[in-house]
Amino acid sequence: MKLEITKACADSLRVFTQNNYGIPLKSSHAHELVAAYFGYSSRAAMLSDDERPICNLTNAELIILNHPTHRIEQRLKTLANLPLGLPSSDILAAPIDKTIVTNEKLPGKVWTDFKEMAIAYAEDRVFHNEKMMRMIGIDGGFDQRELDWLIQVNIKTEDTNVLMTVTYDYPTKAKKPMRHASVAVTLPRISGNIGYGEPQVLPTFYNGHMSDTDFRLKHGID
Repeated sequence: MKLEITKACADSLRVFTQNNYGIPLKSSHAHELVAAYFGYSSRAAMLSDDERPICNLTNAELIILNHPTHRIEQRLKTLANLPLGLPSSDILAAPIDKTIVTNEKLPGKVWTDFKEMAIAYAEDRVFHNEKMMRMIGIDGGFDQRELDWLIQVNIKTEDTNVLMTVTYDYPTKAKKPMRHASVAVTLPRISGNIGYGEPQVLPTFYNGHMSDTDFRLKHGID
């Protein structure tokens, strides 16, 4: 799988540049750009990764693309003898994106970035909690989905995992008293900078007003 997925991505990239721009991209260049897409400084670095190898991608619960265009752009600056007329990094990333998304051997759900993924998982827990409150007879009298939520997402990237903290608040003009929820989402890295294991989601719920005055002022709540 280590070579299969990278070769498929490199082949797709070469076909794309040839068919759309008439540019014959060398196999070595294509593989270097694919390695950059996956988060490596070079193809050699990708192939020598024994801790979180690309072959683990088939076991990933989540695949997060996380704006690989920046990594491709940086690699383009260091590669020698590239053909003239190559399109921008975001265009070069498109055929690789498609190869990842449509590959049947990669069953993991694909997200475009950490923020999108974190909000989706945190939101599921926040609204699930509301359903549980109603089941035990504590009915807030409104559907939280109708509220104008203000969301703040902090992302901390580490070698072994990514920690995302999603904070919820909404304006004081809402019909009911303010409620604040903070949800910690931890993603273990298992394959380069793209494949992750099952996320750990730990919500914390509070009653009353939010104490972070800077956050409130930033969004014009007070």
